[in-house]
Amino acid sequence: MKAGRKREAIEGVHPYMFEPEGSISGSNSGNEDSDVEVELRTMNDDWCECGGHCQRQDTERECVCCKEIDNVVRKNSSSSIKRNISVPECITLNPAFLVVCTDSDVLETAWYAYRQQFGGYDGPEHKRLRHIAYRQFVRWCWGWLGRNIRVVLPACVVSCIRAHFPPPGLEENFTFEGFHFSDE
Repeated sequence: MKAGRKREAIEGVHPYMFEPEGSISGSNSGNEDSDVEVELRTMNDDWCECGGHCQRQDTERECVCCKEIDNVVRKNSSSSIKRNISVPECITLNPAFLVVCTDSDVLETAWYAYRQQFGGYDGPEHKRLRHIAYRQFVRWCWGWLGRNIRVVLPACVVSCIRAHFPPPGLEENFTFEGFHFSDE
């Protein structure tokens, strides 16, 4: 390569041009602010953007609103367009969510498909229904994810499903399991 052509090829390239830019106030301040915000999510529900439908969860990664997950926002919008209704402020207010994730006949049918693929379940009924409802929500918003691929569900969805299929007795006497990645 001739010297002139080589200079032309690299003239627009500058050191560090593909590196993320630091903040003006300092390189660590952005990370500290985001860490504080994440820690605060378990302390309050100010992060909820869907009209107060979220409840605090046990871990930071579970404290996420339906408005923060692109697939859920798209599903809320597309489902509303199909039904010719305005987009609800929360996915749990979408009529399709109620049918797909809380209707006992739909969940029973989904259970038959699950049982055929994975076998039976010997646990309590309320836990089985929540498990199937969570799976239905994932299938509805993401389609098929693949083996051992999991996504965190919005806190509003988790709260709504728990309210529809509560454990027997007082809820405060029951500990919900929460989200786990497949390798946990």
